[in-house]
Amino acid sequence: MRKCQDRETEDWYAIKSIRKKKVGKVDVLKREIDLLTEVDHPNIIKLREVFEDEKYLHLVTELCTGGELFDRIIAKTQSAEGHYSEHDAAEIVKSILEAIQYCHDVKHICHRDLKPENFLFASTDEHAPIKIIDFGLSRHETFGSDNTAQKMKTKVGTPYYVAPEVLKKEYDKSCDMWSIGVISYILLCGYPPFYGDNDTQIFESVKSAKFDFPSPEWDAISSKVSERNTASEPWMKTRIRDTTKLKLTHLLQAKNFINCLLKKDPNARLTASQSLENEWFTDLGVVDKKTLPKLNISNDKNSSFKTFMHMNKLQKAALAHIATHLTHAEVGTLEEIFRAIDTDGDGTLTISELTNALKNGNFSMDVCAEISDMLEAMKINGEESLNWKDFAAATMDKSLALREDKIRSAFNYFDKGKRGSITVKDLSAVFGNSGQAQEIMKDVDIDGDGTISYEEFHILMKEDSGITGK
Repeated sequence: MRKCQDRETEDWYAIKSIRKKKVGKVDVLKREIDLLTEVDHPNIIKLREVFEDEKYLHLVTELCTGGELFDRIIAKTQSAEGHYSEHDAAEIVKSILEAIQYCHDVKHICHRDLKPENFLFASTDEHAPIKIIDFGLSRHETFGSDNTAQKMKTKVGTPYYVAPEVLKKEYDKSCDMWSIGVISYILLCGYPPFYGDNDTQIFESVKSAKFDFPSPEWDAISSKVSERNTASEPWMKTRIRDTTKLKLTHLLQAKNFINCLLKKDPNARLTASQSLENEWFTDLGVVDKKTLPKLNISNDKNSSFKTFMHMNKLQKAALAHIATHLTHAEVGTLEEIFRAIDTDGDGTLTISELTNALKNGNFSMDVCAEISDMLEAMKINGEESLNWKDFAAATMDKSLALREDKIRSAFNYFDKGKRGSITVKDLSAVFGNSGQAQEIMKDVDIDGDGTISYEEFHILMKEDSGITGK
């Protein structure tokens, strides 16, 4: 993985170059690319572009500089506490659950390889957003004629985190919930619930589904120094750590939560949606969005959601493209606002969630006014939900979004043929509808030459934005 920079915007991204000759199954790689292109959630890595040359496929994603969750777990085991605090662990697990709920319930995708190595932090900040990466083993659910999900048969995953039923090659998306249970356990004590000297022994431990909460790490009254002999465990090296008391109430809730996920019977496990309602999160204040600090949308964004909803389709699509290419710093508090309103964590805002945000949220007057605009515009247009991309496009700082470099980047995105102008064919490729493409062309093509020049595109982008000039 390397860093790369957009020459026009000067934004930094990560690039993963894959040598095609070394790819065993090209269809698996294409499936990962398709899945990453499809998903759009704050806690899932964003795929920006895919480039291909004679020897390589280059995947350009958002840049996450905070390192792997695995590395932070190791760092915690070497600290005085020896593990994550309940609150910090619950925050991480909740973010993971929100992303998996989106995958399971909205996109019907099973990840199949959830483990600490497959999570990156957006920055080095202690409470930076966490992102799921590596969808190489993921797949869509398939449904039978009776609309029930078909069982998956391929034995995939990583020994410490794989569910018992996966080893029997008869499983469904609940295997991801088992993996989250294992991750939750590790966050709270620093070692896995199932282990052995080799893969065979680990698999046997997993198949038994028998685990415990050993002292002193899981002891609510102990504060002794403990040495756990991990020399036979390849998961990590031997370590000595101080352990601190876990609050009894939260400890019992954490144990109960883990027990509800590490059930041998997949049907008895909590779903992602059910897990998010668990009292462990509620009592720790992780679910209660009202505890968030007041948030402020920039006063100079120069455009309301109503204006956005009435924009030309091309203008809206261009702003959405720009929004999804903003850096974490440029997005600012927008992502936090979105997450605060999106209480079920499915990556979309419903009319009910927006209404509740106005009623119960701890937002500034500017944010409340924007939410009111969203509600009114959605009702008028018959929209039932709003995704992150459109939310960011409508509420981002327009003086930033409509900088010359941002407009040029959006124009280049639509100019599929790299001719220096946008054709009906280009528009059809983006919108998937030739009739809609013709309609857009008619509205934007000022000189009537059958193409949209950069000058015409520039005029469109500045229209109704409250910004003039270059």
